[in-house]
Amino acid sequence: MVNINDISYDTYFRILLELLTVVGLISIVANFFLIFVIIKYKKLREDTTNLIFLHLNIMQVVILIGTLITQRIEIQYEFSSASKVHARVFCILYQIDVSVLLFGILGVLFLLVCDSFIKIYYKNKYQSFGLFCKFALIGFYILPGCIPFILVPYCVSDPYFILLICLIMIVCTAIVASPVIIINIIHAIKKRKLINYKSSNIGLVVPNIFFLLWCPTLTIALLCMFVLSAPIVAAILCVLLFLNPVFNLLYVYFYDSDYKIFLKLCFTCKCNEYSTVNLEDQSVTYNDVNDGVVIS
Repeated sequence: MVNINDISYDTYFRILLELLTVVGLISIVANFFLIFVIIKYKKLREDTTNLIFLHLNIMQVVILIGTLITQRIEIQYEFSSASKVHARVFCILYQIDVSVLLFGILGVLFLLVCDSFIKIYYKNKYQSFGLFCKFALIGFYILPGCIPFILVPYCVSDPYFILLICLIMIVCTAIVASPVIIINIIHAIKKRKLINYKSSNIGLVVPNIFFLLWCPTLTIALLCMFVLSAPIVAAILCVLLFLNPVFNLLYVYFYDSDYKIFLKLCFTCKCNEYSTVNLEDQSVTYNDVNDGVVIS
């Protein structure tokens, strides 16, 4: 039996990268399924929550592809002492990944949490929030597109730049995770008084899944950089984090009736049979007992 302690760091990193590549490709497919059904079907496309969820999936595709590419460039840079061009390309892609995470995914997750809370408890303000989301989403794309090119020179020349990025990640995670925890607590207390409350709550559950995966992964990764050696734990957490889109897909499939209908059509290659389906609930008129029910 091979002892994990006998495996060199380079070999371990290569094995982990190949595993993450396979998992990442599976997650990208899951993202594309969710993107496809939201764009194709009107009932999903008209809902603000689903539009925010759509942009989350798009950003996850970007960060998955970017992470896999940067890690492969890092291997090349480590083992073959590549030129400064490779280092610059690595820094650009690395900064895009970090920017999409910090200003894109975390921002969209915050919007999802606010969307869920306002939709349930402040319905009179929900329309205004929908307009705000459109402008916020534009900003979440502009910032990740501009910041990487500004910070590239520092990434190439400053040896402490990675540490600074880690610190920024911790701060941004704390800023977004704190209101998520608070809203979870408030919702857990107040939802008992709700009438006709649906258990499917994408705006709150999806951020919860992400932070339950991201926070332990970030913590272990930082500890491994400085004081801890736990390669197996770190690898498991990284794989689970990469599987986040798959968990989202499974959640909406099993707990959201609309997504379940449309995803089933995709999985069975019957998308064109309901190309314009809206699946709105039909109005029901109740007559007397003898007449039964008339669906209008």
